[in-house]
Amino acid sequence: MENIRLSDLVKQQPLVTAFLNDKHIDYCCGGDRMLFDAMAELEVGRETFLDELEQFLKNSAGQMKATIPEELYDYSIAQLIDHLEATHHRDERMLLEEVDAKVNKILLAHYAHHKDELLEVHALFSDLKKELLEHFAREEREVFPLMKQPASKESLDKVETLEAEHLGAGAIIKQLQAATHDFTAPADGCPTYIAAYDLLRKLTEDIFIHIFKENAILFPKFEKEAN
Repeated sequence: MENIRLSDLVKQQPLVTAFLNDKHIDYCCGGDRMLFDAMAELEVGRETFLDELEQFLKNSAGQMKATIPEELYDYSIAQLIDHLEATHHRDERMLLEEVDAKVNKILLAHYAHHKDELLEVHALFSDLKKELLEHFAREEREVFPLMKQPASKESLDKVETLEAEHLGAGAIIKQLQAATHDFTAPADGCPTYIAAYDLLRKLTEDIFIHIFKENAILFPKFEKEAN
C-alpha cells in the first residue's frame, strides 16, 4: 500500500476505521497525517503493519459496522447536516444517557476494589458528555443553520471553532481508552461493568466516525463552495 493521507485512506477504504481505532491511530482530528508517519509513531515495522492492514481489509469486508456510505460524498451541505443530526447526534445523545447511568452504578458497586480506575473514568466521561452536548447545541442552534446559507466569514470562523472542539473530544477519548484498558472490564467486573465499557466503546467509535464525516466531508465541501 502506498503512503496516503489518513483521511483519504478512510475515504477509499471505509472499513479501515475499525483497524485504526484498534491501533489507536487518530484518523479524525489527525486525518491530514500520512499513513507512514502514523505508523512510525507506533514504532512498528512498516511491512508488518501493512501486512496486518491488508489482511484486516481482506477478512472484514461486509462485516464491520464502522463504514462511511459512499453516497455521503455526493450529499449537499443541507443533506449532510440533516444526516448528522438524524444519526450521530441522536444516537450519541442516547448512548450518553445509557453510559451515564451505568458508570454511576458501577462507581458505587465497585468503589472498594476499583476506586482509582472508576473515579478517573467517571471524571473523563463527565468531561466528554459536557463537551459533546455543548457541541451538539452549538451546531444545531448556531453553526449548522449558518452553513445552510451562503458562506460568510462568520460561518467559516465558526467551522474552525467546531474543528478545534473535535480535538478536545479526541483527547478525552484517548484518555478514556487508557483509563479503561481499551474498554476492558476487570476480571471481577459484573455484567453492568462489562456493559458500561462496551457502551463506552460503542460511543467512542461512533464519535470517531461522526468527527470524520464533519472534518473530511462536510467542512471541506462547505469551504470549497465558499471559494
